[in-house]
Amino acid sequence: MKINYQHNRTRGAAVIVLLMFLSFFDAFGQKISTSPTRLNYKVSPGGSSTGLITVTNNAERRQTFTVDFGDFDASRAGKSKFLSKGEMARSCADWLSATPALFELDPGESQQIRVVMDVPQDSTALMARWAVAYIRLSEERQGQQETGDGLIVNLNQAYRFGVYIFQTPPNAVYAKGELIDFKQDEDQLILRLRNVGETFLKCNSYAEFTNLQTGEISRLKPRNFTVLPASNRDVTFLIPKDYPPGKYSVLGVLDYGNRDEVAAAEIEIEIKEKSKE
Repeated sequence: MKINYQHNRTRGAAVIVLLMFLSFFDAFGQKISTSPTRLNYKVSPGGSSTGLITVTNNAERRQTFTVDFGDFDASRAGKSKFLSKGEMARSCADWLSATPALFELDPGESQQIRVVMDVPQDSTALMARWAVAYIRLSEERQGQQETGDGLIVNLNQAYRFGVYIFQTPPNAVYAKGELIDFKQDEDQLILRLRNVGETFLKCNSYAEFTNLQTGEISRLKPRNFTVLPASNRDVTFLIPKDYPPGKYSVLGVLDYGNRDEVAAAEIEIEIKEKSKE
């Protein structure tokens, strides 16, 4: 694998589009909507700022809601793991408060929630931190589930929705993404990277194929994602099934928003002719 930095960006890095949604919305969520999906704060130590979340009841009956806060982490694959408040070293959940924290909505009614970030005046406020705001339906629904051995288990199904919260102090400006590895695993290409900067990376990544026999160039659909500070991320691309057999040079590109450079890694792969069984 060959890794280099391209300072002229002639490969045409695409516009960054950040798409980061919570993974715990279920089918019932279609009857409740929350907006936005994330809140971004840039508060100095000792400062305060307010964000707004709008909750709408699209159900046909009156609903009661509560608001509280917790933590989350992200796996290498980008899956969110939701945790209790204070479990993450970089949690800012204790700095947050919501008004109102308890409210009711009639069908079709909306409520705006004020989420206040109060940042302490100490060294803990000098690094980027994150949390999640939970909007919960306070009413639990009863259900039953049959296990494999025929037993019936009673379930309490509590529905929750959430908004990611990111706090970046003004001093945290260094942004840097680093490629660790680029490899083939059967019909997948895996681009491994790490956020070595001080802030959240809003990334755009893509793979570009060059057929070494014909010189034809094609590019896979870009992937857009966020990487937390001091975190790793694996970006997976599927090798298209309709590509002709042969040898290819593949360029994996990480655009993390730097105007002057992108990170790139290049490998050679061979797409074998498919069996005619």
